[in-house]
Amino acid sequence: METLESELTCPICLELFEDPLLLPCAHSLCFNCAHRILVSHCTPSEPIQSISAFQCPTCRYVITLNQRGLEGLKRNVTLQNIIDRYQKASLSGPNSPSETRRERVIPEGKAMTSPTDRVQCQFCEQDPPQDAVKTCVTCEVSYCEECLKATHPNKKPFTGHRLIEPLQDSHLRGLMCLEHEDEKVNMYCVTDEQLICALCKLVGRHRDHQVAALSDRYDKLKVRN
Repeated sequence: METLESELTCPICLELFEDPLLLPCAHSLCFNCAHRILVSHCTPSEPIQSISAFQCPTCRYVITLNQRGLEGLKRNVTLQNIIDRYQKASLSGPNSPSETRRERVIPEGKAMTSPTDRVQCQFCEQDPPQDAVKTCVTCEVSYCEECLKATHPNKKPFTGHRLIEPLQDSHLRGLMCLEHEDEKVNMYCVTDEQLICALCKLVGRHRDHQVAALSDRYDKLKVRN
């Protein structure tokens, strides 16, 4: 099922396709993600309707638009039907892919209920875990003093990691991109080891970098440590 989910995932938002467009190169893209690509190419004096072409984010094939813009591209109805069936199957039980994904994103007991809630270290083997002293925005994990020293030696690339006061995991998911203030971080750049937004991948310096979904990165960090 995980392999199937990866095939149903948009290369831009790294989520299941939503209202997918079928591009001439045979790849697909969420309608909203395609719209964001066009917006990223606009200038303040240039309307989105003036953008007549864009590159497929998967193969770099140049997609030429007619006067209807994105509406002139075909919808990938077959792909949408597969996703609909997949999502229904995902709701069939507690071990479903969607349920497992939610558990990875917000581990049980970590959701904040009030501003006074303490943040626990997410790497402690102690039971209960020690209180966190820092949250690494780059790793997207909270650490106690001992775990922070063990996982963040004073050398590159860890010296470039962004450490902030302890923050609940559910709040960390709402962080805004440092380079694009209006965009929330929604993926992890494996090349530079930092959180980025969709625009960073589309038109920023992370354009050709390897990226991963936040939930996948969190899961790998837990296994590694």
